[in-house]
Amino acid sequence: MLETLLRALLPSLIRVTARALAPATPPLPPVARDVFGPDLTADQAIAYNRGRVATATAVALYRSGQQLDQLSDDEIDDAVRALQFPYSRPSDKTRAAIRAGLGVLEADPSINVV
Repeated sequence: MLETLLRALLPSLIRVTARALAPATPPLPPVARDVFGPDLTADQAIAYNRGRVATATAVALYRSGQQLDQLSDDEIDDAVRALQFPYSRPSDKTRAAIRAGLGVLEADPSINVV
């Protein structure tokens, strides 16, 4: 499953970027402090960072053809680890957010993730 996820992410690496990317590592969204500055609360940072992990993971799972009703907690945890988010340990809340994101992607036939 990890290889499938990483293969699904490779097309996103063919972009002109301002920084070099390690092989098979997708560009990740910025962390909360980079977006909101130093004045945000801990709860805001946690919610934002959980959302960024969940969204990127849901998109990677969708790209790789995974289906919501067939994913176990362990497979979701493996997907988060495969994306190499620094300091990220999947929690029940993160898994729920990943499932919600994947459910939205699956439910809307007009969404085409490339």
